[in-house]
Amino acid sequence: MNSNYVIVPARGGSKGVLNKNLQIISGRELVIRSIIHAKELVPNENIILSTDSDEIISAVARFFGIKSFSVEMNSISKYGPFYLHKRGDDLSNDKALITEVLFSIYEGLSLLGLRNLTFCLLQPTTPFRNKKELREVKKILNGNIDSSISLVSVCSVGDQHPARMYRLLPSGELAELGGFEAARTSRRQDLPKIYIRDGGYYIIGRGLIQAKLQYNVNPMSLIRENPWSINIDTEHDLLIAQSIPDLEIASDPNSESL
Repeated sequence: MNSNYVIVPARGGSKGVLNKNLQIISGRELVIRSIIHAKELVPNENIILSTDSDEIISAVARFFGIKSFSVEMNSISKYGPFYLHKRGDDLSNDKALITEVLFSIYEGLSLLGLRNLTFCLLQPTTPFRNKKELREVKKILNGNIDSSISLVSVCSVGDQHPARMYRLLPSGELAELGGFEAARTSRRQDLPKIYIRDGGYYIIGRGLIQAKLQYNVNPMSLIRENPWSINIDTEHDLLIAQSIPDLEIASDPNSESL
């Protein structure tokens, strides 16, 4: 059987939005919202918070009533009902890749005797997840027997379609992107469907983790729509997320306990 772990990566530093993972949406910090989502997928002991921030560690501890815990750098430590992966500088600077973080977690779990692992990555920058898609992801995780499993959640690019995009030449002139010649003059509603990663869910099998890859060439898809597909990279994104009416996100597990 596979051991499914949900990883909630929450780096303290952020250039786009100050203290991004501690920003509050609908009365709750982003990092805590994702841990609540994780509880819908796996038992508490299969949830790992990965962070370099003592402030984030303390905020999560306060919310979940975690009174005492130990911290060992770049290792897996017990953290109340969950586990904690405290990152060192090498895994928390601006150049650190999430694949390196996941590999470090994999090595830590391997030292505990766990080998046949599958990770589900829930990034706090995606504040909204609904019960229907969480049930779907849980079903995929529980039915998985493939060490190379790869799933990526996506949303439609909508009007921001590559058939209407250009690159800027050194001369200052515009050049069309290749591959969409047949769709250049299509009406908006006739453009071929194109999707972009929304950051909501990644399922990453053992083989990919070991190869330090986040997804394979042809991953499984989970298609999401607004407001569920909102991903916070900028202050503008944050304001949009904070403006979503509670009724629109009522099926988010976070809404039940507010």
